[in-house]
Amino acid sequence: ISVASAVFGWINLQRARAADAAAQKSRGDAEKLVGFLIEDFYADLEPTGQLDTLGKLAHMTVAYYDGLPPALRTPRTQTYRAMALIREGAAQSGKGETEAAYAKFHQAQQVFERLRAAGNLSEPVTYGLALSLFNQGYGVLGGMRGTADELKQAADLLRPAVRESNASRRVQKLYADILNVYSHTLPKVEGVAACEDARNVLLGLGALDLSDLDAAAAYADTTDSQARHLLKLGRVNEAQKLEEEVYAMAEKVLAQRPGDLRSMTNRYFAADLLAALATRRHDDATAADYAQRSARAGESYMLFQPSDIAAWGLWTRGLDSVADYQQDRGEISQSIATRRSSVALAKDNRRPASLGPILSNLWFRLAVLERQAGQTAASEQSLQAGVTASQELLAQFAADDVRRKIVAEAETAARSRMHLIDGRAGAALETASQVIARVEKVHTVAGDNNGIRTKQNVLRNQYATASAAALLLGEYAQAEALARKRLAIPPDNTTDEDPLDEESAARSVVANALAMQGRGTDALKMLEPGLAYYRREQAANAHGIFFRYEFAYALYASALAQGSDPAGRAIRDAELTEAKTLIEGASGEAQRLSNYRLLAAKIASARAS
Repeated sequence: ISVASAVFGWINLQRARAADAAAQKSRGDAEKLVGFLIEDFYADLEPTGQLDTLGKLAHMTVAYYDGLPPALRTPRTQTYRAMALIREGAAQSGKGETEAAYAKFHQAQQVFERLRAAGNLSEPVTYGLALSLFNQGYGVLGGMRGTADELKQAADLLRPAVRESNASRRVQKLYADILNVYSHTLPKVEGVAACEDARNVLLGLGALDLSDLDAAAAYADTTDSQARHLLKLGRVNEAQKLEEEVYAMAEKVLAQRPGDLRSMTNRYFAADLLAALATRRHDDATAADYAQRSARAGESYMLFQPSDIAAWGLWTRGLDSVADYQQDRGEISQSIATRRSSVALAKDNRRPASLGPILSNLWFRLAVLERQAGQTAASEQSLQAGVTASQELLAQFAADDVRRKIVAEAETAARSRMHLIDGRAGAALETASQVIARVEKVHTVAGDNNGIRTKQNVLRNQYATASAAALLLGEYAQAEALARKRLAIPPDNTTDEDPLDEESAARSVVANALAMQGRGTDALKMLEPGLAYYRREQAANAHGIFFRYEFAYALYASALAQGSDPAGRAIRDAELTEAKTLIEGASGEAQRLSNYRLLAAKIASARAS
């Protein structure tokens, strides 16, 4: 009996071992499948943005790992689960579910940090931590959540591995993507260097010969960033050459993979910057053509992937650019119509979430133009829509984001501008001064580029409104002080505009205030750089309504600053005549705008005195 028991015991043990081995093999196979789903299969789907599918797969993967008993939760299963959290968060972020997305990213980051703290420095864990940081930091590019520190930390994690000859392709690609975004947070010279580093990595992966379409799309994206940095450094010809390369590369990738979303985005941004570069050359036809291309590129992206909120952002931005160029050509009614078509997308049933956060500024821009054109009732409606949209934008910022306090001033800041357009200078000065006082108190820290930029942009606009209102009220010393503060604010380095546009406009206001205080010599000295800039632009065939207005205003301020002797009177008369000619050279619609009418009246009054 004892022998038989031993035999049966041995048989049962072997059966148990076999069953356990089978279970282990099944679980191993299942984990391999899960790994394939969140890595290889994800990599196949991600370029074409199958957000719903990606999100569902990732969610199911997380659920699978959450259902494992504690005894089966290993560093590998924790790694897979954290990667699935990142994938699910990325899908949520694409659909505009910001809070849920960032919660997933942060959970994944904590998992990877615990694994590394326990001594697990393997590539999957290091890659996962860098990816979680990248997804959180990425928002810094669009002025949303995210910090430059997160991007720097992610790049620092991967850099040692990238420098090794056996670095995996996924590590190299992620490193290049991180540098691309991080470059926008750096001083422009350093940004160019970061882009060069990233582009060299991508070249080694087959970007130019299109043997790796993902690398090719990333290369074009990074080249666009580098072109924008070069433009800010004044290296316009280099920027032009690189951006043409971006457009060509986007078309090549799309020819092979028509649904490549990154290349659709590249096509949009290339057209957008090429339009801006054409504007710098005062080439209206080319600028208008590329602006239309940018709008079509954004719409094409949306039609292919309507569930991606970023696609809607590109489409609305493209339409806004078209409207800007129409306005600069003096086509005011058409510009208003285009802007209205852009904000009307807020009611499009295909949108995945509210478009408020991406439309807030567009609503305010529309409200200003409608007001200037005398469409006060429509302007009020647009203003209120902008206020509602700005509240949605504010809600997307983290609780400790200083921009919450600044964006909370959106309605009051917009109202100060409306008071000025309506001719209520006293109300405009009072309201703008209130906004300035509150925003000046908002504390920003070094490195918080989005917070600093938002604060500076609001202050710049409010100082412009306040100084213009003070001039109308005859408060010339106050106007000078306000305009000097405007002039002292650094230019916004995220726009494609020539920084001399804003500087020259601010100088004209300071000079006007100085001239009205009888300080003609100081006024003329203040105007010298701006007038020289306008003369250069005029020689290069500048003729848009923005240029005409600003140049005419500078000439008006210069005329007021001239001496009362015969020579001074002659210069005064000539400058006022030239200013009048500039105003009258604009379209009839432009001349009927409130700011044009006010300046024309000032010029006429000065000529009559």
